[in-house]
Amino acid sequence: MAQPKDKDNTARQRKSKRAKGKGTQNDAKHPFDEDEQPGTPTATGTPRNESDCDKATVTPSEREKQVANAVLKQKLGKELEAFKPGRVKRRRWFISGIVIGVAAALSGILYANPTQSPHINHIHQVLGEFDVTSLLPESLMPEDFIRDVSKLLSLDGFGQETAANYTSGDFQPALTLAREEGLKRKHNVILIPGIISSGLESWSTADCSRPYFRQRLWGTSTMFKAILLDKECWVQHMMLDKKTGLDPPGIKLRAAKGLDAADYFITGYWIWGKIIENLAVLGYDSNDMDLAAYDWRLSHYDLERRDQYFSSLKSRMEVALRAGGKKTVLVPHSMGSQVIQYFMKWVESPQGGNGGSSWVNDHIEAIVNLAGTPLGVPKTLSSLLSGEQRETVQPLANYLLDHFMNRNELARIFRSWTGLASLLPKGGNAVWGDLSSAPDDQDTAETRSGAADGPQAVSYGAQIRFDSDSGVGRISNQTMEEALGLLYRVLDSDAQRLLRRDYSYGVFRTQTEMDANKEDHRVWTNPLQHQLPNAPNMTIYCLYGHGATTERAYYYAADDMGADGVLHEEFGTPALRIDKRQRAQVSNVDIGIINGEGDGTVPLLSLGYMCADAWRKPLFNPHGVRVVTREFVHNPLAAFKDIRGGAGASDHINILGNHDVTADLLRVVAGKGHLVEDQFNSNIRKYSSRIRIP
Repeated sequence: MAQPKDKDNTARQRKSKRAKGKGTQNDAKHPFDEDEQPGTPTATGTPRNESDCDKATVTPSEREKQVANAVLKQKLGKELEAFKPGRVKRRRWFISGIVIGVAAALSGILYANPTQSPHINHIHQVLGEFDVTSLLPESLMPEDFIRDVSKLLSLDGFGQETAANYTSGDFQPALTLAREEGLKRKHNVILIPGIISSGLESWSTADCSRPYFRQRLWGTSTMFKAILLDKECWVQHMMLDKKTGLDPPGIKLRAAKGLDAADYFITGYWIWGKIIENLAVLGYDSNDMDLAAYDWRLSHYDLERRDQYFSSLKSRMEVALRAGGKKTVLVPHSMGSQVIQYFMKWVESPQGGNGGSSWVNDHIEAIVNLAGTPLGVPKTLSSLLSGEQRETVQPLANYLLDHFMNRNELARIFRSWTGLASLLPKGGNAVWGDLSSAPDDQDTAETRSGAADGPQAVSYGAQIRFDSDSGVGRISNQTMEEALGLLYRVLDSDAQRLLRRDYSYGVFRTQTEMDANKEDHRVWTNPLQHQLPNAPNMTIYCLYGHGATTERAYYYAADDMGADGVLHEEFGTPALRIDKRQRAQVSNVDIGIINGEGDGTVPLLSLGYMCADAWRKPLFNPHGVRVVTREFVHNPLAAFKDIRGGAGASDHINILGNHDVTADLLRVVAGKGHLVEDQFNSNIRKYSSRIRIP
């Protein structure tokens, strides 16, 4: 009987391995190579030859694995044979480490329920898209690779019954609320994603762009394939032009459209997917629910200039009001809250939408901020200052950027994104503290809970700190205002110009200042420098989590600084870097990061100050817009139950799947927002009372 082709390939490869084992000592077979171990017992009933295989009983699951392995071998046989023995030996562990590392990251990130067998099929699909198996050396056969990953994903039955309760597509809590509270669709809904959530697809047709035409270079597995195998082309597409802040010559990247632009980042990793499912239970579909994706790399000013984003958003709400007679509920997440702040001022202004002072009140029922960032995010400073980022919205993207790009490349990319600068902290020292203290510092009694000479918590007031031996001579500790000045010093002239053109980060304390600058688009992203619109019938809801360790400030060191105090970046690598040395003498510092309170990405001050305090003052809310603040303690499940944290997770991205948060949102869109009231359980009001702003 003729041997199948895949068995011939396997036999030849094993024969080749035995032949190589007789060569040099360096090529000697590993003592634990199970193919050649003498005396290895064979289990009773194990088929030993082809005739035995014909007689053996094969279960359906085993048959599926055999078919999958055969397909993989047939598909990849040529690629595997193309590896030369010498090159394999030199690159075996390096390449295998990359492949297994990426696969492990995929297995940990993509699948909310790792105990379900369909995930193994997803792994096959992802491997097929990546074509990473073409990188495998001979010693790592496809069936071995798949088997090992399968074992990694399975928990051998542990927790399967429990995990089944946390699968996606359960449409909760909407099913329960629709039955018990009678919630139904009422207001038109528009979802506004945060930074790096919207997929970006290529519309370029020249040079390296052609293989990626209409494919997403941010989002989906195409992004990872491009980073791994075509990094230079990917960087070329992701960077904006330094002079204009728009597309580089010959490059065109645009935000994806529709609900699937940000429902899932990649297969299995939901962003807005759960909220869309729950809204559908109330009767929503694509006619009265939309997702207003945008190119988050662009400044808000350029979003309108290039894409007419705000004009389109305005038109959608006007059409919805004319068609159904209902106002719109806007649901921004993260940076989306700043996009809506800008929109409300733009739509009123004669310099923008020219809608007049009553437009917002006439068209917007409510704004439901989910983990909003009205006062910015300190980690944005580290991204721009030194090319170091710890973004947690898409952990796999973070993994690839950190492991396949150096600080020079990351800094170049981040500094070209004029939209990222909108997330730099606002309010200066008044909000973030001075060199002696900060509003959210831990109380003395709390810091000295241990021995008197034990570790103490360092103040957050110095946003950038330097040890005496950090290599920084003339630069002292920096407050938030000084740290922004330090960033300005290291940026090139083009980046400085665009930063001045697009943003303002200060505080207005008088009505005179508000009136004098109300038509200046630079203040429209800073809620401390403009007032809420004349919309007394509108409600702003601030729903956010807390209780997750969050970056608040940093220890820094310098790699290249002259005696004149100049930070030299001639070779492109940022002169400053986070000083990651351990500091046992301080209790709230880990590898150079000074940790505080927040949702894992945004500090509590930015999440809550405007909602709990400033927007309740006449200077910032002169027309009496109703403001409701709802805090949710981060209470995730164990990872074996749900890697995403389950229904109680309220960290920055997983709050989009939190059942209590979703329930509040559903009540608002169903016209029962009056039932949603303040809920405080953090120290935000105590911290807010320490901020001296009128």
